[in-house]
Amino acid sequence: MIQFLLDPRFFNFLIMALYGLNILRWLLAANFWAAGYWACALGLTCIITFGRTH
Repeated sequence: MIQFLLDPRFFNFLIMALYGLNILRWLLAANFWAAGYWACALGLTCIITFGRTH
């Protein structure tokens, strides 16, 4: 269990979950600019987490 918590990708998964909650919060508040901002942040984090290395 402790190995899982020390994995650097775990932090990225946690951040992506929080970004998803933030997107939902701003969509419910009908602030589409803020939701778009967090969606871009989520997209960038996904690219960093799952992107290929050369």
